[in-house]
Amino acid sequence: MIKSFSKWTLLLLISVSLLSACSSNESSDSDTTTLTFWNRLPELSTDFEAFTQKFEEENPEIDIEIETLGASGNQQYQTAIKNEELPDIFVTANVTSMKSLVEQDLLHNLNDVITPEAKEDFYPGVWSENFTTIGEDIYQLPLNSGKSSVLMYYNKNVLEQYGISEDQIPSTWDELLKVGKDIYDESGGGVYGLIMGAEATWLSDMTINQMATNITPDVHPSIDVARQINYKTGNPDFLNDGNVETIEYIKQLMDENVLSPASVEYDEPTAIANFAAGKSAFYFDGNWAGSVLVNEEEGPGFAEWGVAPMPTKDGGAYYSDMVPKEGLMVSNNTEHWDEVQKFLNYFIEHGYEEVIIKSGAHEPPMDIEVSDPPFEQYNKLNEINAQNSIATPSIYEQNNKTIDFIQNYQAGLSYSVGSILAGHLQGEVSDPTTELEKAQEEAQKVFDENVEKSEDVNQSDFVFDDWVPFETYTTE
Repeated sequence: MIKSFSKWTLLLLISVSLLSACSSNESSDSDTTTLTFWNRLPELSTDFEAFTQKFEEENPEIDIEIETLGASGNQQYQTAIKNEELPDIFVTANVTSMKSLVEQDLLHNLNDVITPEAKEDFYPGVWSENFTTIGEDIYQLPLNSGKSSVLMYYNKNVLEQYGISEDQIPSTWDELLKVGKDIYDESGGGVYGLIMGAEATWLSDMTINQMATNITPDVHPSIDVARQINYKTGNPDFLNDGNVETIEYIKQLMDENVLSPASVEYDEPTAIANFAAGKSAFYFDGNWAGSVLVNEEEGPGFAEWGVAPMPTKDGGAYYSDMVPKEGLMVSNNTEHWDEVQKFLNYFIEHGYEEVIIKSGAHEPPMDIEVSDPPFEQYNKLNEINAQNSIATPSIYEQNNKTIDFIQNYQAGLSYSVGSILAGHLQGEVSDPTTELEKAQEEAQKVFDENVEKSEDVNQSDFVFDDWVPFETYTTE
């Protein structure tokens, strides 16, 4: 009897112990909040992952499930928007406008995080209608300063091999043509003066748009806002001298063995790899390319390069707009707003140094002295990029009804200067001027149709008589 009692007592105690352990585990799990986080910027993936891990170590009650989106990222965003299932935190969903997300009640405003006092710590230019703000409300924590331009990278090893000093870096079209031809001839056709990633037509768009401002500065260079709109006439302007001459010049570079003919097949990563391998002396790409060049995991791990402005027709300036396109947004359906705030505040305090600066891909949106740059050329690269990036008029601030208008206008365009260049280099387009005429006719038709349909937008919303190109624009 005593043995029987002891056996059942032992079983009972074991059962109680197991139940208690399960209860304890459930309690422990329930004490941890999981935040979902989508990142669509591959250049920040490594540093974001390290940063979130550090955040979790300092805040063990919060887990961050971070996912770096791949090629299907746009589709994931579109599906999440349609199903109202955006993650708690995400890098800007670039498949639609901020205004549209706000109107669908999908974004949580960040006014509690970025207070008026905190706002003063940022560069004033990052607070921009439809990019970081809608009216007086903030909906995006900017990841960078918005300064972004195409630069010319040069391979120091190639220049040294062919006796070209860094003081002889070409600044005009004629100089690039001469230096490039000399390199090609001296190398017996083994090395070209220039490589481009022309298969990536968006990159060619940026390159042409910005280089063309040296000739036709009134046409806004953005590929995101007011594509090919002249801010003096208020109309589309594909057929301008800047576009025509720039496209013809790049074709001349190929015809005279300065531009590698393989450029028409190269996407951005392939072009970077070939430039680093010494296949060319020069390479055109955005300010982010420096971080890719030195990256040993995602890039070629190449350090022997320098950077300069792109050559222009007369050696003068060219410009890019200054728009804070990338940032952190928060789903309005998040069930963990307190934890999200904690993460965002932690990012403001630590993330700009540990993610943005450390990656080397961008300049932070606030003034931070970089005493220990991620690579040797970082400060020089940002110095040139800052000279190129200028605050231009904002049509969205002049009339925020133009936000939907621009989306409809750009959706109706089948031409781009980058695709026209690609066709010209491949021999499919014999006369780029004729193609630009077609692009102009189409753009004007789409523009006029949208003006006619809109009750709140007219052509004068795109005219800025008080704007002087190459000068910082302000409404104050």
